[in-house]
Amino acid sequence: MMLKTNKLTRAIMAVSAGVLLAVAANAQETDNRANVYLGASNYFFDNESQLDNEFTWMFGGEMPIGTRWGLGLENISGQADSTVKNSESDLTLTRIAANYHLLKTGNWQPYIGAGLGYYRLKPSMAGRSATDTNVDIGFGVKRFFNNNFFVRAEGRLYNMQDENLHDHAVNLALGYAFGGAAASSPAAARGPVDTDGDGVLDSADACANTPAGTKVDSRGCELDSDRDGVVDSKDQCPETPTTLAVDANGCPILEARQMRQELLVNFDTDKSDVKDEFDSEIARFAQFMRDYANTNAVIEGHTDSDGSDGYNQSLSERRARAVMNELVNQYNIPATRLSATGFGESRPTAPNTSAEGKEQNRRIEAEISVEIQGQRPR
Repeated sequence: MMLKTNKLTRAIMAVSAGVLLAVAANAQETDNRANVYLGASNYFFDNESQLDNEFTWMFGGEMPIGTRWGLGLENISGQADSTVKNSESDLTLTRIAANYHLLKTGNWQPYIGAGLGYYRLKPSMAGRSATDTNVDIGFGVKRFFNNNFFVRAEGRLYNMQDENLHDHAVNLALGYAFGGAAASSPAAARGPVDTDGDGVLDSADACANTPAGTKVDSRGCELDSDRDGVVDSKDQCPETPTTLAVDANGCPILEARQMRQELLVNFDTDKSDVKDEFDSEIARFAQFMRDYANTNAVIEGHTDSDGSDGYNQSLSERRARAVMNELVNQYNIPATRLSATGFGESRPTAPNTSAEGKEQNRRIEAEISVEIQGQRPR
C-alpha cells in the first residue's frame, strides 16, 4: 500500500509540475493580491498513522511575488485521536508555499501550488512528540464576493518525508484581499490578438472594429485602392486619377468654367488682305470652334481715322469678311456659325495721333465665351 501511494504521489507531483510549466507560458488576467484567510481543514491521515481523520483550524496569508506567483505562509492546528488507544495528540503544521494563479473566470480565481512544511504531533499526556518535514501539492480556487472578500477552497496532498506517509486534506477558508483588483487588460492578457479579425494585430491596428470581411491595408484600415481618400466600399467611381478632387462617393467633382478664345488680326494701311503672320491665331480660333460646336462668332472689322467715314466703314466690312472667309474656306467652319460686321473708325483702341496707334486700330476682333462642366483638380 505504501509503495502504491508513493508512486501515486510522485505521479500527481509530476503532472502538476507539467501543468505549471504549460500554463506559465500563458499571460492571462489574474487577481493576485496580498491576502489573509482563516478557515478549517478536514485532515485525512495515512492509515499507517493510526490516527482518526480530524477537522483542524487554519490561518495564513499570501503575498504576490510576480504577476501570477504568490508566496504563502500557513499554520494548521488541531487534535488527532489515536485509532488503537485512548489518546490524542495536538497537531501543528506550519508550511510555506508557492501558488501559481491561472486564468480568472468571472469572480473565480483558480490556482495550483506546492509547499514545504514542518509537521508536529505532541501527545496530550506524557510522551514523545513526533516531527517530520513534508512537501505538498494542491489545487484551489478563490471565489470573490466583492472587491476584497473571498472564499477559498482547496484540496491538498502531503508527503511525510521521514515516515513516507501520505496525508491529504480539504480546506475551506474566508479571506480578505488588500487593495483594489487590477484593471483587466484582455489584450495584454491574451497576448497578440486581432479583435476585429482583419488580419492585423491590435497593437498595430490603426483602424479598430473594421467590419468582418473588409479588405484592409497593412495598418488595418479599409483599402482605398485608387488613393482618392474614399475607401473601396464607399467608392462609386473606382480608379479615379489622384489628380482630381472627389466627393464623398469617390467621384470627380464637376464645376462650371468659362472658356474664352479671342482673335486679333491687324492689317496694313488701306488693305483687307490677311497677312500670313496671323495664320496661327486664326487656326487656334478655328480649333476652339471645332472643340465647342455649339459656339458662334461675330467677326468685327475696324480702321484707323485716315479716309472718309464711308470708305472706312466699307473697308472694315471687307476686313471682317476676309477673316470670316478664311475660317470657312481654310478651316471648314460652317458659315452659319459666323457673321461679319464693320465698325469703321468708330471704335479705336488707341489714339490715331501716331503711326503705332493707327496700326493697332487697323484690325478685326472676335471673341467666343462658353461655359463648360469640368473636373476640379485636386
